[in-house]
Amino acid sequence: MNRAIWIFSWILIILGLIIYFSWALLYDAWTDVGLYSITAVLLTFGVLGALLAVVKKED
Repeated sequence: MNRAIWIFSWILIILGLIIYFSWALLYDAWTDVGLYSITAVLLTFGVLGALLAVVKKED
């Protein structure tokens, strides 16, 4: 289960970065609030999931 959480977390992190850079390059909208909100949610859940997988592995 920890491996699945780890992989899903990295998918969320990579997806957040891909969405941010592709949208910003396509529409020249580096400071778009909507773009920030989507990216922030994906990166937050990705980082927290990765931390959760590491903490669970240590137990």
